[in-house]
Amino acid sequence: MKRSAFFIAVLLTTATASLTGCTSGQEGKIPRNTLATAEETVKAYCDLDAQGMRLTSETWSKVLPYIAWTEEAGWDRTIVISGYTIANTNKQSETTSAITVAYQVLGIVSGDYVQERRTEQVQFKVKKTKDGWKITSPDFMPPHVLLKPMVKHLEGTKNLEMAGKVQNGPKE
Repeated sequence: MKRSAFFIAVLLTTATASLTGCTSGQEGKIPRNTLATAEETVKAYCDLDAQGMRLTSETWSKVLPYIAWTEEAGWDRTIVISGYTIANTNKQSETTSAITVAYQVLGIVSGDYVQERRTEQVQFKVKKTKDGWKITSPDFMPPHVLLKPMVKHLEGTKNLEMAGKVQNGPKE
């Protein structure tokens, strides 16, 4: 009887933990961005994105200090890039800015790899909050990842055929 009660208690504890999620004392806490400007914020976000930090649930939280949203969509496509530049900074007020980023696109991974060399312009809207500068849009943009981190990610997921297609695509 005692063994059954213990088993039920363990089962209920496990179920409760999995339903409520395990936390590390950070529940509800928004990470603070300590960067001084909207442009530095967008650059930090783009640097992390380019290294593939938004590709997995284990690493995407590294972008949290720079964004206004707290959840990331699951992506069915990734933009492979050779680089990006901050093309324009438009300070709209003391607390809002629009930063345009120009991505040098090599192709798209979405079920297969499609080579598509082009420049993609994305406007980031950034707002100063009590937690520092936060990107407010676009909040639904697929990851933009450099070639080497993308290949490494694909190899890590055992998608060697796709990794070969991406790696053997056009280089800059």
